[in-house]
Amino acid sequence: MVILGIKEIKEKASQSKHRGNPFVEKVWDIIHDPNLFTMSPDELAKLRKELMRESLAFFRDNSEYYSSLFERLDIVPEEAERKDLVKLVVPADMLRGGGQERFVIDNVDEGGEHFQSSGTTGKAPVKIYRSPLDLAIMVKANADLFEYVYGHELEENKGLALFMAAPELRNVLSFVAFVELALESKGIELLYGMSMREAEEGETFWQRLQPDKKNILRFLKSKDEPKLFFTAPAGVYLMSKRFNEMSNLKREVSKIITRAPPVNLGKGGVIVTGGGSKGFVDLPPYAEMAEGARNYFKALSRSGDGVEAPFMDVLGMTETLTALIDHHDLMGKIPHPLSEVFLVDPKTFELIDEPGKEGLICIYNPFVTTWVEAFFPGDIMLFHNSDRYYGKEFEFGRRLTVKEGWDLQRACGGTLEELMEE
Repeated sequence: MVILGIKEIKEKASQSKHRGNPFVEKVWDIIHDPNLFTMSPDELAKLRKELMRESLAFFRDNSEYYSSLFERLDIVPEEAERKDLVKLVVPADMLRGGGQERFVIDNVDEGGEHFQSSGTTGKAPVKIYRSPLDLAIMVKANADLFEYVYGHELEENKGLALFMAAPELRNVLSFVAFVELALESKGIELLYGMSMREAEEGETFWQRLQPDKKNILRFLKSKDEPKLFFTAPAGVYLMSKRFNEMSNLKREVSKIITRAPPVNLGKGGVIVTGGGSKGFVDLPPYAEMAEGARNYFKALSRSGDGVEAPFMDVLGMTETLTALIDHHDLMGKIPHPLSEVFLVDPKTFELIDEPGKEGLICIYNPFVTTWVEAFFPGDIMLFHNSDRYYGKEFEFGRRLTVKEGWDLQRACGGTLEELMEE
């Protein structure tokens, strides 16, 4: 199994057989444009439309499958509109097992990485191949989006991060890979809060996860700042619950040993959750969970003023190169400026442009070079208008039900949540 570091990814990306292609060079330049997040919604909509047309032309010219598909669907890349994207969107279930292979271009760059979903449904997991070029774009795009929602750039070689996952999951889950690579690019040390014990017969790797008490203790005791805590929502909830149930004696002993509670995140400290609340029936609503956790997680602003511990929540899927991220109490979930995120009626697949109206979320990333990344994960969401760069902010509603035509599956974070019960 290929495991790439950030330097190797950048080197391989620079050697891509597609570098020099006008579309690929345009994507590369735009992804690295420092003004991308200051453009207006109208400017970005125009830019995404240009990229969509150039992207579809690129795939037509590099894949017999897409050339034939576009002809059958009466799609002319140079004239494509958003309604044509609806024709191309595929359900995430089609990407289980080797489902993506039919969509990958004929002359794809090799030497990248494969990622997959948790596979906890009993079905074959979703599996996605990312070329080195796409991996480099993934790290840059998500890191920039994270810093925008975070509020400022992460300082290089400063701070400490704890991720409530095991290092072995870096080879499997794209979210874990993104976090590790993004922090590596900034020189920020990452500790994993879980480890993987030896397997017993018939066990999955999910069943082998256990807390890494040494790394958790080191994170709690550290005076480094900022501290970045990555976890499923249940990780925050259960840690807060444990603190709340401590006797006064246990609390004093804990402070001596771990310096917590409270967990001091320091200047610029933040809690980043991912995976939603799927699979954990006792988890309270997110706002209630965050409010309760702020009794035990403390943070300071960059200037040293006391602030409520910031919460950011990531909506990411194995299928998408970039996530949607929100900043609790400040902004809803917002996509990368170049991601085309839209809602459709789950029955008619008509586009929904009305704020506050629920619809099936569809995601299309015109900067992916391996396959036409246009899919729907089975989530019902809504949006409201925003004065930020995207013009919209999204809010998670629910999963599609079986009756509505979707066999419910849990996100990888939901699996981690179940394990955290112990």
